[in-house]
Amino acid sequence: MIRSFAWAGKAHLPSGSADGSILEPPANGWTWVDVAGESPETIKETCRSFGIPDRFINDALAEGSLPSLEEHPELIYVVLNTFLSSPDGRLGSSEMDLFMGPNFLLSLHDEAVTSTTTVMERLSQGIGLAAPSPAGLLAHLAMTGSRRFPALIDKLEIQLDSLEELAIRADPRALNDVYALRRDVILLRRVLVPQRQIYDELSEEGHPLVDEASRREFERVTDYQTQILESLEAARSLLGSVQETYRGAVADRTNEIVRILTVFSAILLPLSVVAGIFGMNFVEIPLADEPLGFWITVGIMALMAVGLWIYFGKRRFVSGPRLNELPRAVGLGIYHVGTAPIRVVAGGIESTIRLVTGGPTGSEDTDRS
Repeated sequence: MIRSFAWAGKAHLPSGSADGSILEPPANGWTWVDVAGESPETIKETCRSFGIPDRFINDALAEGSLPSLEEHPELIYVVLNTFLSSPDGRLGSSEMDLFMGPNFLLSLHDEAVTSTTTVMERLSQGIGLAAPSPAGLLAHLAMTGSRRFPALIDKLEIQLDSLEELAIRADPRALNDVYALRRDVILLRRVLVPQRQIYDELSEEGHPLVDEASRREFERVTDYQTQILESLEAARSLLGSVQETYRGAVADRTNEIVRILTVFSAILLPLSVVAGIFGMNFVEIPLADEPLGFWITVGIMALMAVGLWIYFGKRRFVSGPRLNELPRAVGLGIYHVGTAPIRVVAGGIESTIRLVTGGPTGSEDTDRS
């Protein structure tokens, strides 16, 4: 689609517009032509009508170019990158090429660009340009596009808050999301840093195509993007903090597991020694002929286990035993031990029924419903 706007003299609002055709620059005026999603032949024809060299046209048709600036006495060629949001929430970039001459601004892009659409809507609503010139329009497009970044950064900070909660719980999803957000931050920086340099160069004095009012507008864009980059640096630091938080939580959980396993191993070790001693194949073994020998041995082992648990509790290796919670814990343990054979038998019967009938079990029916 081709849209054209023409300004007469230093008017802030265009004197005319056209869809599907190119307006010639009026006397002492200038024109803006926006080409979106057109074929390479149409782009070449449009560029050649403004006297743009073929090497610049070929660069514009090439995809994947990073932001760059080429200045000539009668022409400025700028390559910018705009951002697009994918359905999964990730960021993508799209290229926009701009050619600026003494009496025209030509913008080329494949995807719909928010900045150009917004500026066209404002012009149709009677909101004019602060600096009515091709350079002023370029600065206005740059500022309009830059105003999207705070919303992206706010969205990034909201995701960081949720990631921090996942990281504290050592949820593996946190690490994957951190890597995805870091990719977005790197993409933003890779685009914003050279683009800020472009606007900084255009804000310097000396180029005949950039008037004083447009130069001040480029200074505003440069300052605005500097603030955005500072916010990105802060978000980048937060991403590193979230990653360190996740790793610390995983390390704490691992240490907790190792500590518990170590305590249980230390408790079971002397019990295993006692069981090994009484299991040796000798004739004369203490308490072997006693009617209560087995229970005496079990009692001694239980006392050893409780004593070691109390010892580890006082050393703060584990939480000390609480007498008010002991009946409930013992009752639960007896319940699970007593019902274990029933659960095993019920599971075997259920598996047998499933194999014979070839259908799902009752629990599977419940899950599916």
